[in-house]
Amino acid sequence: ERYELPISDGRFPTSRYSLVELKPRTGRKHQLRRHMKHISHPISGDVKYGKGNHNRLFRDELNCDRLMLAATDLNLVHPISNEPLTLHCSFENSFQATLDKLEQYKV
Repeated sequence: ERYELPISDGRFPTSRYSLVELKPRTGRKHQLRRHMKHISHPISGDVKYGKGNHNRLFRDELNCDRLMLAATDLNLVHPISNEPLTLHCSFENSFQATLDKLEQYKV
């Protein structure tokens, strides 16, 4: 999904965001956060690797003061049976509430 808020991020007249699905192959610490920063698409709410002006915009305009990163699926091999195991969960309530607020800005 893509969203464009009619609010300046300080550099451009509007602020643009995307909802993306990331599929890491390993569980290295901060892997997704670092990779997204490296390609100039930091994750909203990321204090360490993100951008302060976008984090403030999410906090002030969308009432979101969390890292907008969620693990909804985990695939692994069961340690005893060696069978593939998939765990799934829905978005946490505050994450979903932020996505709901962004819907009005969908491009």
